[in-house]
Amino acid sequence: MTAGIRRLLTASGIATGLVGFLSVLDMAVGIPFARFSMVMDVMFLISSLLVIYMIRQCFQELR
Repeated sequence: MTAGIRRLLTASGIATGLVGFLSVLDMAVGIPFARFSMVMDVMFLISSLLVIYMIRQCFQELR
């Protein structure tokens, strides 16, 4: 695996983890977005889990 692809996957994993963390934090405490939309929080969490799964698959394929 080239270094560029590894950096791209790592950066997208960090961004996705941040989005997932903020959505869970908003659902639990209401800090970042004051529980504006619970549906959007759930959709952000599901999409971040899917992206993390795809990143994991890419790392396994490119080994």
